[in-house]
Amino acid sequence: MMTEKPVDEESVILVDEHDNVIGTMPKMEAHLAGKLHRAFSVFIFNTNGELLLQRRADDKYHSGGKWTNTCCSHPRLGEETIEAAHRRLNEEMGMECNLEYGFNFTYHAELASGLSENEYDHVFLA
Repeated sequence: MMTEKPVDEESVILVDEHDNVIGTMPKMEAHLAGKLHRAFSVFIFNTNGELLLQRRADDKYHSGGKWTNTCCSHPRLGEETIEAAHRRLNEEMGMECNLEYGFNFTYHAELASGLSENEYDHVFLA
């Protein structure tokens, strides 16, 4: 069951290049301004080493209809990133599993409609 707020109501956690919290900003505003914010990505593999992918909803605010990793999103202020990863994995994929922290990285990508991703991404594996 999806419990995601509309994109104009969600906020993201703004961070510096060391993942220190420096504030919050509405999600759409942060993506329009290209502000660095905390995110996470979940990659679930089966026993054959195959990655579970999902196709983004056609009506997502960016990259609609594209294939992506198992789950990705943004933690809420006061929410541990691992807790957010578990929450969204259940909301998006209806599953629970033992997630292990893999690594983090930052990336910046220009998207359509003047949006950009500028994320400090925490990667979890299972």
